[in-house]
Amino acid sequence: MDKTLADKNQDYWNDASKLVFKDKWVHDLQAQISEFLKGNAEWIGIQTSDAENSGQTKLMDYACGNGIVSRSLHPHFSKCIGVDLSDGMLDKYRATAADLGLDESRMIAIQGDLLAPTVKPTTPPLSEDELNGFDLVAICMALHHVEDIDLATKRLAERLRPGGVLLIIDWATRDSLNGTVKQPVMATGQTSSENNHHHHHHHHHHQHHVDETINPKHPAAHTISHDSFSKDQIFSLFKQAGCGESKFVLANRLSPVPGARSWEMQLFWARATKL
Repeated sequence: MDKTLADKNQDYWNDASKLVFKDKWVHDLQAQISEFLKGNAEWIGIQTSDAENSGQTKLMDYACGNGIVSRSLHPHFSKCIGVDLSDGMLDKYRATAADLGLDESRMIAIQGDLLAPTVKPTTPPLSEDELNGFDLVAICMALHHVEDIDLATKRLAERLRPGGVLLIIDWATRDSLNGTVKQPVMATGQTSSENNHHHHHHHHHHQHHVDETINPKHPAAHTISHDSFSKDQIFSLFKQAGCGESKFVLANRLSPVPGARSWEMQLFWARATKL
């Protein structure tokens, strides 16, 4: 049987997890992501004012890697659950939890694929109650590794409580006409969908277009399904997943990416509420 894209990602990241976080560009990228998350909790939809009195609150950090989302946002949640295909990445997530001084009652690593056509039990196995009713489900720098992004966003949204927030962090499609940064914003959370103009190209959800940006000789190229996403594309994904109140923010600077043809890419943060 041919390997699925998920299988290829699991194999690759089990090995790559040993070295990837030592790269300066990855360290800088994670710092950029964390800076935004820590400064924009209210934009994301996290109720910071009554966090201590709101009872149990849960974050799912999907395709968690070393847990940059959990590291950045854990003070707002009673429990963070990191889910990843890769045991190597989950080891990094556990190391982050240890560094933060959080035990498994607050931050736990789970091996599993919740986006597969047929979802199998996780390791360790969690009940349906434990795997549902999340206040925030985040997928950070991983949607471009997913084969079926429509199914993936639906599956992630299903894990939310009504009114919960789905957060996507990934690479934005650059302006193909002149290669410039489109609508740079400061990380204040004040720029949303209303004042971001449309990207020029809207790609079909299932179409693979890796060759536009990713160097095919890069060792991770075979694990990538989409090189980047437009605002329209992300909003469409949110809508078909049953989410609304969508917002989209572009990073205020480009990020160096050795695996990209131009050596630079632009982050986005997008969020929507489960209706």
